[in-house]
Amino acid sequence: MNMRIKEMQKIPIFLHNFSDLFRQAPFSLLFCSFTGLLAGIGLSLMTDMLQLLPGLMILIPPAIAMRGNIYSALVSRLGTSMHLGLYAPTLKKGSVLHQNAYASLLLTLILSVILGFLAKLVADTFGMANIEYISLPGFILISVIGGLISGIILLCIAILVSIIGYRRNWDLDNMSSPIITSAGDMITMPALFLAAILLLRIDESSPDGWFTLLFSILVILAAVFCAIKGLKSNDAAVRRILMESIPMLFICGLLCTLAGITLDFARITSDGVPRPLITIPALLIIIPPFLGESNALGGILSARLSSMLHIGTVNPNPFPDKLVSSNFTVIYLFSVFVFSFVGVLSYVASILLGIFTPSIFEMLSISLLGGILCTTFLNLASYYIAILSFRFGMDPDNDTIPLITSLTDVVGVLCLLFAIAIIL
Repeated sequence: MNMRIKEMQKIPIFLHNFSDLFRQAPFSLLFCSFTGLLAGIGLSLMTDMLQLLPGLMILIPPAIAMRGNIYSALVSRLGTSMHLGLYAPTLKKGSVLHQNAYASLLLTLILSVILGFLAKLVADTFGMANIEYISLPGFILISVIGGLISGIILLCIAILVSIIGYRRNWDLDNMSSPIITSAGDMITMPALFLAAILLLRIDESSPDGWFTLLFSILVILAAVFCAIKGLKSNDAAVRRILMESIPMLFICGLLCTLAGITLDFARITSDGVPRPLITIPALLIIIPPFLGESNALGGILSARLSSMLHIGTVNPNPFPDKLVSSNFTVIYLFSVFVFSFVGVLSYVASILLGIFTPSIFEMLSISLLGGILCTTFLNLASYYIAILSFRFGMDPDNDTIPLITSLTDVVGVLCLLFAIAIIL
């Protein structure tokens, strides 16, 4: 009896210790659900475009993730700089905000070009027989134009969030990552759609593809110039961000491209007939909000772990201590709530759009089962990636969020497909 009373007394203490997280995170996570839903609806409406441009699905997960990787890492670094008292709300050259904004724009161009190469490489390596995928210049055009449009908008949002958060004394670790993830989901899909339309228009006006080839050559040269300029910059902070981020983001891009080819290959059995995922729009709707919430939860945990390692409240031990385990518990509590919400929201959206959908119980079960499995992975992966990064003298802000986001995209897709196979 006494043991039970003691356990119950721990609940108010637990809630008090994480009161800032419970107060700040839910709104951003709900915002992430709605914006992810809009991205999902956009994806479900792109089925004709996906059929016109085979391979476009391969580019969607890495494009969305890369924007989140670059700009979630940006706000995580800014959050850490606030904890350390280094942040100032100014874009004056040499300031923390200027250094991070400049480095993030360079990374956007460099990684957009790399993603175009990776998408073509994966499409040709794993592609289905008798399907002619988008050309290499076409992948680069879509990736760069979509990346620059969404990247510039996300940079403005990140700067605005950091300045407002600084002035209102917010903890950016608790809410900035979901906001950036949400905005990335919502902005990247239309940006890719516009870039894909532009590619189709260019192909119609110049069947020999000379314009697309010329554009791709120019942006490749620009990306190489930016990489050299950044890596040889006189600003040590900019050099460090690029040196640590480019290799990690390359690995992340490759992982997310594998998630894209998994979705491209996915077949769902309906009425005894295996069908491509793009022929079942209701399941396309759930993908962006599901992956968005997974990345948002991973971003919150990764940012908190990074800050705790920097300020010394958590030591890089082989096994999580009580404080880290408590953070795991909070992420699990949030996951039950948000993934249930995603399942119901996706079902309601499908009904309102007149799209054939599995039952509400099936959609809820798919989202919740896949979400809990994915949360288990991201809890453990976030911790061990953060402590390994810290032990090797790297900045977890540069490494943990991008890597956990990319791994979560791959694992999240697999968890979601596993849940669909079990439930349906």
